[in-house]
Amino acid sequence: MTTKKEYFAYGFTNVHWHPIAATGVKTPGVLFGEFSKFEGEATIKTITRKSEGVPVEEISKPEMMEGTLTGHIHLATARELYGLSTEGLKEGVWAYGSSSKTANFALTAEEQDMYGNGRLLGFANMSVTGGIKWSLENASEEVAEIEIPVKAMKDANKELRYDAMIDDVIDKKTVEKWHTDFSPDMVKKDYVFPS
Repeated sequence: MTTKKEYFAYGFTNVHWHPIAATGVKTPGVLFGEFSKFEGEATIKTITRKSEGVPVEEISKPEMMEGTLTGHIHLATARELYGLSTEGLKEGVWAYGSSSKTANFALTAEEQDMYGNGRLLGFANMSVTGGIKWSLENASEEVAEIEIPVKAMKDANKELRYDAMIDDVIDKKTVEKWHTDFSPDMVKKDYVFPS
């Protein structure tokens, strides 16, 4: 296996979300939508050791990641993601209000470099951190995109994010199941996929 010295991320595709019920049960991943931009940044906690009141040593540890997905989302996904409900309403009517709760979910995507090499991304414990937001303009030449603010928190392994160059993953079942059955367990060295 040749180790590339450089990797130039160019785009991303195959964004899937894996809803997690209040009981903790995760459903198989489904396409989230089509996105034009995915950005984020880790929130860091700095721990300092002082000697006689003067800092002599510091380490920084990531606590969470916050970011934004920009693009187009499937309508059924948006309703579930933002907690819209039909309870007590006429057929076809959906409501969003104080009883709405955003979904917890895992998120997977495939990043690509300018040469077509793929890298899998996985966030096992995510939530939406903002409410529904929209902007429409008559006579616009482009369909409006939406911005979804998201937060990645630590999972059962105390990790925020996983990534893997597709060509480097020896267990091809991991690549095959990344977008459908992603979990903090499936990336562990000793994990065996059920038959």
